[in-house]
Amino acid sequence: MAEYFNSLGMTAAVCIYRHRGKGNDGKGYGHPVPWTDASRAMRLLRANHQPWNIEPTKIGIIGFSAGGHLAASASTLFDDPAGRTGAALDSVSARPDFAILLYPVITMEEPDVHAGSREALLGSNPSAEMRAALSLDTRVTTATPPTLLIHTQEDKAVPIGNSLSYFAALTRAGVPAELYAFQSGTHGMGMNLGNGTASDWPERAAEWLRNRGLLVCAKSE
Repeated sequence: MAEYFNSLGMTAAVCIYRHRGKGNDGKGYGHPVPWTDASRAMRLLRANHQPWNIEPTKIGIIGFSAGGHLAASASTLFDDPAGRTGAALDSVSARPDFAILLYPVITMEEPDVHAGSREALLGSNPSAEMRAALSLDTRVTTATPPTLLIHTQEDKAVPIGNSLSYFAALTRAGVPAELYAFQSGTHGMGMNLGNGTASDWPERAAEWLRNRGLLVCAKSE
């Protein structure tokens, strides 16, 4: 994926973040650790924009499935004090300038919740308050960055209702957004072929980035 965006003339960084399946104690890390890792990654990129030759106002985030929830968290919770670590880096903005979300987990509530993602993030018995706070369609504001959403009707793991509700929230807030709702395509399809018109999503994403002035070259090779 990083190589594809490189081919479009973009710098791509891969964020390795802590989560429930990654921890020395065998229990891993739930909320807010994944989100604070993503926020720190955004701050690191922006703080080092000069030595790394990065445009500080064109730093975006992309996420897939549970990683889509992480990217949407970065897009909606960037001003939340819980995302700060007390380091000097906290003074740097963690807000992405754009987001691309593929078959993202958005809600922590029925009927569209992905139960495994909710348990991994919030534990086996999350409170109603935590479920609401991490249902990110409720956290969208006018400051949420422009977003491209890609999902399929065929996705049985994370229902398309997640993307539909987030797109609706972005629209209500007046945030520029586009949604590609394809008929065919399996969950976790990535850049695989054989998923009908959904296999063309990388080209659609490139068009969206180009139309927003985020690409430095006219087209990919």
